[in-house]
Amino acid sequence: MTKRTQQDLAAEARLAAAEREAEVVAVEMAQKAVAWQAAHPRATLEELEEALLQLRAEFSQQLARVLLEHREATRPVPGPRCPQCGQEMHYKGDKPLHPPTTLGDLALERGYYYCSECDQGVFPPGSGVTPDAERT
Repeated sequence: MTKRTQQDLAAEARLAAAEREAEVVAVEMAQKAVAWQAAHPRATLEELEEALLQLRAEFSQQLARVLLEHREATRPVPGPRCPQCGQEMHYKGDKPLHPPTTLGDLALERGYYYCSECDQGVFPPGSGVTPDAERT
């Protein structure tokens, strides 16, 4: 029998939580599709397709958010190393993040780290995306 570590158990718990939340999102999207059909009983095939494409985009965005939020580390300890100077970066709290994706805008909150030496900040694992507050 293989002994499972606490890390293995934590990973299993994250996956189970992600699966439960993904199921909720899927059911909500199905309910929206059925409600749209009820509100538009005479819709053409083209109108139905357009509505479903919009729901698919919304579902993709929400599912991506769920999966990203349940990743192993949104706040690694110790802080990541600055890509410029190599110093440990300091946790500055969770910040809103809207990374550009092919799925559209994803609304996330992730741990943000800052290097006071280089005046640089990152969202691990160093995506290069800046918090919404710093965008111009």
